[in-house]
Amino acid sequence: MPASNFVFPVRYVSEGISVQTTSRELSALGIAVRSLAPSHVGARVSLVLYLPNAPSPEVAIGRVARSKAGAVSEAGFWADFLVVDPQARVRISSLLSDHSQGGQHRAFQRFEVGVQLRVRRAGAIVGQEAVNLSRSGVFVRTDSAPPIHTAVEVELQLPDGSPSICSGGVVVHRQEPEASSVAGAGIQLVDASDDFRERVDRYTSSLLKL
Repeated sequence: MPASNFVFPVRYVSEGISVQTTSRELSALGIAVRSLAPSHVGARVSLVLYLPNAPSPEVAIGRVARSKAGAVSEAGFWADFLVVDPQARVRISSLLSDHSQGGQHRAFQRFEVGVQLRVRRAGAIVGQEAVNLSRSGVFVRTDSAPPIHTAVEVELQLPDGSPSICSGGVVVHRQEPEASSVAGAGIQLVDASDDFRERVDRYTSSLLKL
């Protein structure tokens, strides 16, 4: 089965450095990971895959077969799976089959939120209001949305009484001002910390219970 476009949270550890980011593509044989500072070809990576509708994350070990830095639109790496639990392979294959048949259009639910945030591009603030949030991205209301494939910094202030948390981001969708829609930018979250992932997941899980 060929690789499918699929976005979900991924944690990888390479050469002692851990990164919380998101995927680009997934196949039964490997995964494309979006990262602005990717691991080099040949690097061994430990992977945690936060697949949708899974009771717990899947763990795998891979080796980087292709890596590209520089251009934001293509920055990241492809890792071939070296070690994956057989049952995890079955779940990945089932997920890909469902996705190819139109059963999965979005990996994770998006929630309408009122959280505070700042989106910065080259130090300038380009957005301060989140319209919706998911485990892998955020849509920001702004009349001056950056171009697609622009790297940004996202600073979220979740309503949990703790300090704000930051993540890298890549603009993957841009919506122009229209009477029928909200102007803004869809941002895929990349290159964050474990604390960022834990707090976003905890917050979105709490929204599911409302």
